[in-house]
Amino acid sequence: MIDIIFNIGLIHYLFLSLFLFMTGLIGVLISRNMLRAVMSLFIMTISVVLNFVAFGYYCDGTMEKVNMLSIFILILAVIQTVIALVILYKIYQANEYLDTEKIKDKEN
Repeated sequence: MIDIIFNIGLIHYLFLSLFLFMTGLIGVLISRNMLRAVMSLFIMTISVVLNFVAFGYYCDGTMEKVNMLSIFILILAVIQTVIALVILYKIYQANEYLDTEKIKDKEN
């Protein structure tokens, strides 16, 4: 039993990935601020990359292919976040706030 706790294996990475993904999902579902929702989406993407790395190392044993895939996914996530931040900046310039409820009320 003590061996499971102190020897870090695949299950530990999967639980960490699950925790990060659930934290990001709760952040997206609960948050009314769009900037917080974008940050939560980025946390969810990081958890997916961690999951890829854990399974890639578990299945293949080498990190060469896993590193290339994870770097590619991280680059896509950073590009996605930058584009979302630019869109949020334009929304903020037009409305002076990023609260989804206020923007929804303004449209009516």
